[in-house]
Amino acid sequence: MKPTTDISRREFVTVAGAVTASALAGCSGSSIDTAESTTETANGSTTGANTTDGGATETNDLVKAIDSQAVPFELRSSSSGLDDIATRLAETPIVGIGESSHGVKEFKTIPRQLVQRLVSDHGYRLVAIEGTLGDFASVNAYVTGGEGDLDAALSSLEFYFWQTDEIRRLFQWLREFNDGRPSADQAVVRGYDAQFYHINARAIRSYLDSVDSEYLAEIEDSLEPLTTRFQATDPSTVGTDSKMALIEDLEERLRTHESRYVEQRSETEFRLMQRHVWTLERGVRFVEKLAAEEYTQGKTIRDAAMADNVAWLREWTGSERAIVMGNANHTMRNVGDASEDGARMGQHLTERFGSDYYSLGLLFGSGSFAVPANHERTEFETFDLGGPVGKTLEATLAEASHPQFFLDFEDVRERDSIDRSVANTSKMQVTAPKAPEKGAMAIPEPPGELMDGIVFIRDVSPAAFSGSA
Repeated sequence: MKPTTDISRREFVTVAGAVTASALAGCSGSSIDTAESTTETANGSTTGANTTDGGATETNDLVKAIDSQAVPFELRSSSSGLDDIATRLAETPIVGIGESSHGVKEFKTIPRQLVQRLVSDHGYRLVAIEGTLGDFASVNAYVTGGEGDLDAALSSLEFYFWQTDEIRRLFQWLREFNDGRPSADQAVVRGYDAQFYHINARAIRSYLDSVDSEYLAEIEDSLEPLTTRFQATDPSTVGTDSKMALIEDLEERLRTHESRYVEQRSETEFRLMQRHVWTLERGVRFVEKLAAEEYTQGKTIRDAAMADNVAWLREWTGSERAIVMGNANHTMRNVGDASEDGARMGQHLTERFGSDYYSLGLLFGSGSFAVPANHERTEFETFDLGGPVGKTLEATLAEASHPQFFLDFEDVRERDSIDRSVANTSKMQVTAPKAPEKGAMAIPEPPGELMDGIVFIRDVSPAAFSGSA
């Protein structure tokens, strides 16, 4: 990071979050999943950079400033631009990489290239990916040298958007990187989400079967409903008294039988089981809100649990340097603070770790993207983005001469024209899988406060997914 006498955006967010919680309580954080009623789309907006009364002259000056400050790159292994980006990101121990669309091919390639550099050149050892705690267990077994089929591990993941060739190549590369390394120096892959609680319940059942089969026999009938993927439409059937009582009983059983369980397995596995029980409780609460159509409250529970799990995974794996991959709606910050409804994981991480967390956004200009075409998510279709939406940050970035580049918002503070443009821009683009026909959609949030830097691709292409098994 280049030296500056001004307080950084991350420092401002950290300080503001500590002193304004009571003043801002009650304000809702925006959700990409439910943004349809408050967004503009490319079809109804003009494109082009934001301009002031200076007109074309100021626009040209802004474009020249972006060109001079940007770090252009090519999507290939030998790209020196990607080397420079990784070096910049590596100044921060926790790097969040958030894609503004799950259906873009380049948003799988760029993380692969950056993760490889961060792991091999900069000592990052935890690759935390959006997926329920435990969902990447089979993938992690593969990358750390265990037996197993990578295709089967990928197809078992709950989220289809990781089932791409680029992510597959990343896991293959991690296995090669780990080959011959002591376990303490291996890169690991872990999920940090709390959405699919049946994954936690199944892990708990498997563990108890190996350390306390008698107790498992006592609770198996009560545990069974939690091991089934939720299909609840009635919130009263989710967080029932019996289910919550079982979770409390599991917590107590682990507490009172710790020495016995650790002796049979290990301290590491025991602590993981404790975390599975913790995440199970958060997952049940999240699904309860989902069934009640209280989406903002559900996101509040989910993203807070995500951040807590990321922090726990760093400590549990002994990995100070971590990469956090997921949707930008989780890795970004909020305008307010973490006490607000709908606060994102990135906000929680910023308030917890301050400038040790870097939020990198992957942004698109125009092109096309892919979304599931059926409920099983085994078939996919492509939609045009139609962007960039006028008066968004992407509309300004699209005017630059580089087709793809990186901008660090802290660095651009030294260029008044760019800093002023970022500060005055209050919208950014996303896609919504539930409304793909709308293409690029603008959400009314200032990107300069949500992220620390961006990777911009002017023209993107649709990702190819293998589909769930």
